[in-house]
Amino acid sequence: MSITTGPPPVLTGGFAGALTRAVSERLDAATLRAARHRLHVKALIIAVWYVVSFVAVILSSGWLEGIVAAASISLAFAAVGFNIQHDANHNAFFAAPTKRLSRANRIVGWSMFVVGADANRWLYRHNTLHHGSPNVVGIDSDINLGPLARLAPFQRRYFWHRYQHIYLWPLYCFTVLEIMFNDLATLVGASRHVRSSRSRLSDATIAVLTKVVFVVLMVGVPSLTHPFWVIVLGALGVMFAVGFLLGVVFQSAHVVEGAEFAEAGSRPPYQWHEWQVRSSLDFSHGSGPLSRLFRWYAGGLDHQTEHHLFPRLPHTAYPLIAPVVSAVCVDYGIPRHVQPSFHAAVASHFRHLRAMGRPPTPSSTDHR
Repeated sequence: MSITTGPPPVLTGGFAGALTRAVSERLDAATLRAARHRLHVKALIIAVWYVVSFVAVILSSGWLEGIVAAASISLAFAAVGFNIQHDANHNAFFAAPTKRLSRANRIVGWSMFVVGADANRWLYRHNTLHHGSPNVVGIDSDINLGPLARLAPFQRRYFWHRYQHIYLWPLYCFTVLEIMFNDLATLVGASRHVRSSRSRLSDATIAVLTKVVFVVLMVGVPSLTHPFWVIVLGALGVMFAVGFLLGVVFQSAHVVEGAEFAEAGSRPPYQWHEWQVRSSLDFSHGSGPLSRLFRWYAGGLDHQTEHHLFPRLPHTAYPLIAPVVSAVCVDYGIPRHVQPSFHAAVASHFRHLRAMGRPPTPSSTDHR
């Protein structure tokens, strides 16, 4: 087992229990209901925003109106992913009696199909691989870009990685397209995680049909009122804008300076709750208008530590428990990192990419 250099392990003892008790005390039933109510109101606003933007694209006349409508649907598109499907597929949009994804949450989680992705595949890739073993090379698919980039220690370095802090940014624009094509490629490859030919056929049918519906809505319907080539360019522009937003926001919470990484083979030498803290970084917790606006838009992803510790809580509750999490971490000597702003998190991601791309020197180690 290998792990990046960080503060020495500590005997956390009852860290998980202390953390759970403290959060439970902070979130009584009434507070939790209020948090979910805020989430539902936000989801309604975003759903209306998405539909209005889509209608605006269809009815727009002239380039300026079309560009404004496309920009609006791009932002609404990402907001659905950040705020609605993410909570729902974590079983957090509605209260659920068990860890098993409830029917109500599953139905709302289908909103992921609206943004072109497969909810079933996301549940495995995100909930199981990423949340189960964040920043563990060989397991966490979010830090595996193949030879394209070196996001973590223990990954092989190629000479072109020296420039990854420059060329990777425009490649984030392809995040949505990569997710869509990988959904189908995984099914064609008959993943060993599929239990039977019947379930494989069902999953494949859902994946193909939802992709067809998505393309019809994004390209076919707007083409009824606009030239086809204009709509194709506009749809690609929307996909690229959303892909960039998703890529940068998600990477800024784990693939940054201060986050710890481990190598597959055995679990990190920490309890599960402690590893969630060590491998995640929060950002943009300020009280200013821009920070508050970003927090509303990002769906709690700026509270990445709270999300990884308590993914079944609605993200509107994360700001309430953040001080509690910080206090318990201090009590147990566990390092918890918070970037002052989203800009600082992005800058940290840039420096991390540059550090991971540099060739090792005789006076340094590769485990930074």
